[in-house]
Amino acid sequence: MTIKEIENLSGMSRSNVRFYEREGLIKPNRMENGYRDYSQHDLEILLRVKLLRSLHISLEEIKAIKEGHKDLMDTLSNQIIKLEQDKKDVAYAQNVCSAIQEDRVGFSELDAKKYLDGINRAITETGSAYFSIKSDELPQVFHPWRRFLARMFDLFLYRILWTTFLAFVVHVNLSARSSFGNLFDSFISIVMMLFLEPLLLKFLGTTPGKAIFGLRIETSEGRHLDYGDGFERTWGVIATGMGYEIPIYNLVRYWKSYQLCVENEPQPWDESISYSLKDTKWYRALLYIGASAVFFVLLLSILSSQHLPPNRGDLTVAEFSQNHNYYSSFFNLGYDNLYLDENGNWMENESDGTVIRIGTGQMQKPEFQFTKENGYLTEVSFLIELEDQQHWLSSYNTQMFLASLAFAGAQNEVGLFSKVPSRIADQIDKHTFMSYHFSEAGIVFVCDIEYSGYRDPVSNVLIPEEDAEKNYFRLNFTLNKEQ
Repeated sequence: MTIKEIENLSGMSRSNVRFYEREGLIKPNRMENGYRDYSQHDLEILLRVKLLRSLHISLEEIKAIKEGHKDLMDTLSNQIIKLEQDKKDVAYAQNVCSAIQEDRVGFSELDAKKYLDGINRAITETGSAYFSIKSDELPQVFHPWRRFLARMFDLFLYRILWTTFLAFVVHVNLSARSSFGNLFDSFISIVMMLFLEPLLLKFLGTTPGKAIFGLRIETSEGRHLDYGDGFERTWGVIATGMGYEIPIYNLVRYWKSYQLCVENEPQPWDESISYSLKDTKWYRALLYIGASAVFFVLLLSILSSQHLPPNRGDLTVAEFSQNHNYYSSFFNLGYDNLYLDENGNWMENESDGTVIRIGTGQMQKPEFQFTKENGYLTEVSFLIELEDQQHWLSSYNTQMFLASLAFAGAQNEVGLFSKVPSRIADQIDKHTFMSYHFSEAGIVFVCDIEYSGYRDPVSNVLIPEEDAEKNYFRLNFTLNKEQ
């Protein structure tokens, strides 16, 4: 028989049947497709259990009777004594117990249906809940959207933890993350969930997302899950509930999980645990929205903080060099595998003694000049002078941009969500191969450009004129701190 057939024939809810199965009272066979196959013997046992539980005989006593450790007649006698303390409903249950005693049968011969029919009539007439066996159900939460939103909140939290690691430990440019990189980040978030969520369930009995909605996960005895049980449950969620987050397949699994909730059917990973809901008060929705907004702002703050250099305020030459190297690596704008040392001089990056070179075209590296006052920089500049170049010449916008961020981006006026870096980039790009003068964050930006023997600029390139006898290019770039 299927679960629906056993429900109809026994008059029990699905949760009742699952509960008694978990308690070992019935042991249905498993078909090849994984579904349970209930026998007539299972049905008879369930009916007997339902009868005895309706008479308020404890589950422990029923187990003992079934296993032959207790006598049904003795148990019924004890139950009659307990029921004598009650009034109307107890009187009826007392009569049923007496009737069963008169039959002088054991558990295996008990005709439960005969007595349950009378109990059902009594329930219909009086509306009494005395004979209910609802207390034998493990608490389950059939609120699909609460469960889904709690899960998404937890995943968002794990994603923020991973993003923080990438931003401040590995120094990955998150704003330039590729689609593959984002997919990898999602995978890592799930791996973090697999190992961290069991810890939360072990020590707290809930997770941040579940706590917001008043959800708790415990054993049937009301204790926190141990790590192994929590790990097994979380793996079930990832595999069966989320479909390993494999595109398309995950939507199918989410839909099937939703359908189980709608049908008041426990999720496969929750069948042996207690999943409870404290309440459904309105403020929990506001709490969820507020917490999500806080995490979203935190994520934006992490992304924005990457645009701030490691050194702020007044800079030494060494600190300027560190800032320059940071931006060069962060924006992947490395210059011929070179970096600035603590004196602002170009040095080669080496890995295991091997220099890996990246072509730079026909460009002269800017040699920085520094002006200091009391050990701190007041001016940074470089001069480029080229004569009789036979090849095209790229703009120095990248070099000016990196130097600008390393110096101006360190000023206190540049905050977490400042637009100063983007305005600097716009000014530089707008004046490609042109002189300019502007101020930002207390820094004066001056670029003087002169050239001859070149065609009009094409994009970011100067091409020598074919009939020119000679050509000349001069760029003087200065960052000066306003007094």
